[in-house]
Amino acid sequence: MLKKVLIAGQEGMVGSAVYDLFKKKKFKIIDCKRKDLDFTSQKQVDKWFKKNRPDIVINAAGRVGGILDNYKFQSDYLYINTMIGMNIVNSSFRYKVKKLINLGSSCIYPRKVKQPISENSLLSSNLEKTNEGYALSKIVTLKYCQYLKQKYKKDFISIQPANLYGVGDNFDLKSSHVLPALVKKFIIAKITNKMTVEVWGSGKVRREFLNVEDLAEAIYFLVKNKTKHDYINVGGGEDFSIKQLAEMIKKIINYRGKIIFNKKYPDGVRARKVNSSIIKRLGWQPKIKLKVGLIRYCDYYKKKILPKEKLI
Repeated sequence: MLKKVLIAGQEGMVGSAVYDLFKKKKFKIIDCKRKDLDFTSQKQVDKWFKKNRPDIVINAAGRVGGILDNYKFQSDYLYINTMIGMNIVNSSFRYKVKKLINLGSSCIYPRKVKQPISENSLLSSNLEKTNEGYALSKIVTLKYCQYLKQKYKKDFISIQPANLYGVGDNFDLKSSHVLPALVKKFIIAKITNKMTVEVWGSGKVRREFLNVEDLAEAIYFLVKNKTKHDYINVGGGEDFSIKQLAEMIKKIINYRGKIIFNKKYPDGVRARKVNSSIIKRLGWQPKIKLKVGLIRYCDYYKKKILPKEKLI
């Protein structure tokens, strides 16, 4: 009998990648679009679970955004993501879901912590202020999963991916993460013959990136394999400074102008790279190197997103 799967947030970047992969793997995916169910409502979520009874739940739902959007709307990030996470986990527990993969974030770890960040660094010191609300919501959901796993032996796992990018990303400069923002700025500057590209911050901070297709493979791997671990890091294995990223994108699209770093904008944490040794020991490895992924990513924005935006 085919196992029924709920992919919460199946229209988002992560959810879409997971949906496509699980469809290829012949899972029975229960359609659940954003318009069909408000995951912030426990009553609605409970009713949906009672009716559909999924065997596997992948929580990829939530509000996500870049550093400025996170900082400006802390209360929204805290409330929306906490409600979504708690409701999904609670209903998964009540209706005896066999496997739950809860998507967290590497931003749950403290601001000042040894790099690469291991799972046991969680709650060891203060969080980064610019995304504290989002991080707290992810920590609360992770802890709920952990408590249920420890007390009731539930197969509930939280995963903390590095910074994500790929097909389905958000390229809105007001709310996007660093990679889509950089790609959009450089491509538009190249097309419009703009002489400079502004990059927020000093350019010195370092970030690790993971292609969303690799994350989908990691989720599939964890669905197929049982683990004793409550929460696991998933990273691409490579980290770069924002300056290096900007230079890489500039080279890929052959932009000949100048890069200007605007230090009035916040940098966030100095460095963030996760230690993915646990999932690698279990047998998973990332396949897409950032330089290769970036070429495809720039091409995706130029061919699929830019024409729809009608900016030029």
